[in-house]
Order: sequence, then C-alpha cells, then structure tokens
Amino acid sequence: METEFVRRGIRPAMTRGVLAVAAALASLVASPTAPLSAQAAPVITQDAPLKIAVIDIDFLAVQSPAGQALAAEITALQDQYNAELASRQAAVEEIQARIVAVDSLDIAQQRALQREYQDAVTSFQRYQQDVQGQAKQRQADGLAQVREEIGPALEAIMKEDGYDLILNTGNPAVIMSSDRVDITQTVLERLQAAPSP
Repeated sequence: METEFVRRGIRPAMTRGVLAVAAALASLVASPTAPLSAQAAPVITQDAPLKIAVIDIDFLAVQSPAGQALAAEITALQDQYNAELASRQAAVEEIQARIVAVDSLDIAQQRALQREYQDAVTSFQRYQQDVQGQAKQRQADGLAQVREEIGPALEAIMKEDGYDLILNTGNPAVIMSSDRVDITQTVLERLQAAPSP
C-alpha cells in the first residue's frame, strides 16, 4: 500500500508540504518578534464568526440621489395631473350649473345636459384612475431603479468590510438591531459620492 502511494507521488508531495510547514514554523520560532505586517494576511475560515449588518432600504430609497430624483419627478407629475383634474372638475361643475339654470319645462334640453354631465363625470373618473395607475407604475419603476443603484454600493461595502450577511430592517425577520450593525448611513454616503449617471 505504501509503495502504491510512493509510486503515485503522494508521499513526496506530503513530505515537501511537511518540510515547507516546518520551515515556516522554524522561521517564526527563530524570530518571535517579527512584525505582524511582515506576515501573511489572516485567512478567513469557515469557523470565523459571522459579520452581519442591517440597512433601512426604505430610508435609502427616499434619501439616495435616485430616490430624490424620483420624488421630484413624481411631485411634478402630480402637479400636472392635479391641474388637469381641476380643469376637468370645473367643466363638470359648469355643466351642473347649466342643468340647474335650464327651464324645468324643457325636458329635451335637461336630458341632453344630463347625458353631457354623465359623460363628463365618466371621463373625469377614467382620467383619475389612469393617472393613479400611471403614478403607481412610475413609482414602481423608479423604486426598481433605486434598488439597482443601491445594489452595487451594497456589494462593494459587503466585500470591503467582509460582511457575510446584510439584512433589511424593513423585513419582518429583523426584530431588533443595534446602531453598531446599521450601515444605512455608510451606504447612503457611498451613493451620494457616486458620480451621477
């Protein structure tokens, strides 16, 4: 059995490995005061303690540059939609006033105005629903863009600082966390320092 290992070259390799380790240990014993910087960087093993951080993804979504741009865009859209809704509301109220002013004996004119009023109300409600749908869609698209912006910053910080796990404090799984593990501000500063696309 031993000759089989020797024939395959296992024993010589093991011997070389043992000699290399012995030489390294001998050099450490010979100079126990050698500075740490001259030694190899420590290797993180599977037995090393886990390093965990938490972030507030909702806070980042609002405070990041992309989040701020999204908020400004949505505010501008809301202002535009509100102006259009006010105009349509005024048109509905004008038809309502004409209905009140028409002679109660002119049934044909009242019916025509009632139809016009119903059409205006239906149009107003459809526009309002469309606006709400578009605003929700734009917000969802914008939040996806914000998350895309946050992702690379998180990955970089995770690698640089050696985190094994980063949790979102908005997730029900995180019940409590200390400020010591909260890296939200660090991520935000990284996002703010990044050049604008």
